[in-house]
Amino acid sequence: MSILLLKNVNFGSGKSGLSTVGYRLIHTNGSVSGSRVTTNIGEILAGSGLYSASVYFADNFSGSIVWDTGESSPAFATEEYNGINEKVEFIRDIEGGRWKIDSTTKEMIFFKQNNTSEVARFGLSGSSGTPQVSNVFERNRN
Repeated sequence: MSILLLKNVNFGSGKSGLSTVGYRLIHTNGSVSGSRVTTNIGEILAGSGLYSASVYFADNFSGSIVWDTGESSPAFATEEYNGINEKVEFIRDIEGGRWKIDSTTKEMIFFKQNNTSEVARFGLSGSSGTPQVSNVFERNRN
């Protein structure tokens, strides 16, 4: 599953009003991921030289976004991307799916957005450290 993130670049006010700004994704091994993208890139504030785009990152991508102004002598800027998708997906699953407290095992169970696939279990305990489901003081990942 790919992830869509809003990314920005600052070329400075001397590079404002450009319609030629683009970016490429470069893997950590130096190989190019896809072609140069120039669509749906806009200047955030007129005259600022700050540009923005929604960038899709594949699950397995880790590398850099290489921005350029697209001019005959282009300016470049880079930003590192470390493949945070797994962490983001885990957070999305924890927040977006069903939560269930199992009173028998004294655990809170988190499910993916489909509400059936388990993501994680957390043991629940009171202030004394005793497992319980009421007056919960702490949770620990099982």
